[in-house]
Amino acid sequence: MEESGSSTMDEAYDSNMDEVVVVPECSKDLKPVVGQKFKSLDFCFAFYDVYARAVGFDTRNSQMRKTDGIITWYNVVCNREGSKKSSEDDQANARSGFSIKHRHLSKRCGCKASILFKFFSEGGVSGYTVEEFNEVHNHYMVETEHQQFMSINRKLDDVHHQFILDCSKANIGPTLTFNVLKENLGGFQLVGCNVGDIRNASRDIKAYAYGIDVQIVLDDMARKKDMSEAFTYEYEVNASNQLVALFWCDGLMKRNYHMYYMIFAPFTGKDNHGRPVTFAAGLVSNEKTGAFAWLFRHFVQCMGVAPKMIVTDQDLGMRSAIEEILVGTCHRWCMWHIMHKLANKVPGRLLRDEDFKKEFNACVWSDLLEPDEFEEEWNGVLERYDLEDHGWLKTL
Repeated sequence: MEESGSSTMDEAYDSNMDEVVVVPECSKDLKPVVGQKFKSLDFCFAFYDVYARAVGFDTRNSQMRKTDGIITWYNVVCNREGSKKSSEDDQANARSGFSIKHRHLSKRCGCKASILFKFFSEGGVSGYTVEEFNEVHNHYMVETEHQQFMSINRKLDDVHHQFILDCSKANIGPTLTFNVLKENLGGFQLVGCNVGDIRNASRDIKAYAYGIDVQIVLDDMARKKDMSEAFTYEYEVNASNQLVALFWCDGLMKRNYHMYYMIFAPFTGKDNHGRPVTFAAGLVSNEKTGAFAWLFRHFVQCMGVAPKMIVTDQDLGMRSAIEEILVGTCHRWCMWHIMHKLANKVPGRLLRDEDFKKEFNACVWSDLLEPDEFEEEWNGVLERYDLEDHGWLKTL
């Protein structure tokens, strides 16, 4: 069968395994040979990639061994090596408490084609040699017209990265970015990558930019510390050297804390991705209605519109201020505060009743109930446990 360029391949069917046996053919100069030597692993990888690209298969780095900081051997396999996870594996994981994730289409078929590079050092010369080479595949090679989509042939250059960065700044997603590239370059076959490549590149660019921003902040903190002994900052990073916590306080903040003991009142919410964001913040000297009313009034003046909903604890002064200033705002109490007070509000016998706790939690924490269904479930719980006339629960 004629494949890419002048390359051909021999095909047969193993009568015992009933599977395809493919031995790709190409120029002798491209095919690896056991005993062949290279100056470094980079040369090894580059040579094998040229061979794989010529005959039509993708590669994947598999295993390696390192001794005293030196990689002693490295195994590279066909990317169709191994087997895909079965539904039985998913069910076994589910029974063990692991969640079942959506799986992408897998092309793994247990291919054994591989090459093993081994480190050598002799006569003051070191490098890597081809220790083992298995050229037999159990699948067909990628046809010429489809080879442009192989991972080994997809590449993002500086122009791609700059375009992806510009699209990311404009909040343009990977799919639309790919479509724009396709139209500008004259077809998907000229893009040189796929949507997944763009998505991964966008993720890496954002992570890099985030790292730069974080370092700028930390450098600024260090400069302020050098300028003032009263300035304090602490930060924490995880195993991947990513910032996970940051605290700072300057001299004025410390004086205000010890002098005024004012109450910090942040306005927080969630963005479209469910992540917490801060809208504004204020300081008040007490938790009375007048202080909260002043805060809410200036918040609305600043934003130009009152929030559609506000969730707070059960502070009576805040409740009165909301009724006075945020007239059209739907006010709800924080579920965490409600559940925290439950133990002190309901009779002790119910706290020892597992059925009550199970039904109560199922009702208040369910995100599947519509408002009218919730009201029905809530009233049912109160009725079954004689709580219809309970003063505190009636206020909720």
